[in-house]
Amino acid sequence: MEFVEGIDPDEPGVRRVPWSSVGENPPEVRAHIARKEAIRERKANRRDVHPQRKPPLEDEGLLVEPSERYPFSLDAALLGGVQMQIDRLRIFRTGLQFDLSATAVHDGGGLLGDRLNLRHRVRPPARHRIYLGLVLSTGKVVSNKKSFAWDAPEDDDATTPWLYGGRSYSRPTETGATYFLSPLPESGPITFSIAYEELGLNTAASVSIDLELLLQVEGPGTR
Repeated sequence: MEFVEGIDPDEPGVRRVPWSSVGENPPEVRAHIARKEAIRERKANRRDVHPQRKPPLEDEGLLVEPSERYPFSLDAALLGGVQMQIDRLRIFRTGLQFDLSATAVHDGGGLLGDRLNLRHRVRPPARHRIYLGLVLSTGKVVSNKKSFAWDAPEDDDATTPWLYGGRSYSRPTETGATYFLSPLPESGPITFSIAYEELGLNTAASVSIDLELLLQVEGPGTR
């Protein structure tokens, strides 16, 4: 680091500037700054998504509504007597709506959602959130880490898979969050995986659901 002769670097008002930051930034730094600016601009301007990326209004295009629950294989002691599952499936022509939910054996006092955050965002009083990833039959992975409006595909892109994060709810012994996967996968199973490091769930737990089988059993001829 160099200073101009005759100037005391410790004098109030004198700023120390590292030599490496003086002059024009190298190309990789300029590219990084441009990416950060583009992200900030998109976050500021992209506040909503195309209607087909959300659960349809008034059940338009609802194909089937299975009643099954799909629990994750978890050690109950690991999560303090809480069971987690995928349930409330609703298969639409435009996508799959489902809840990631948790139920507690005992009332631990207060709302379960204050201890378990199953949403895609962190909001008080939660200080953390669950990771939810969906592995499609094509190998493509979508997750709730990218469920914000600014992460959504462009409105004219109807084919790129994306996971929308919707409403949430919480009661003393139950909490959950609603998600919507679009577009509806053509065939093959979907593997749902969760991890929650803050609760000791460091190794992902998974459960698979075959939508094609559900459509054949509960709504033959719907596709």
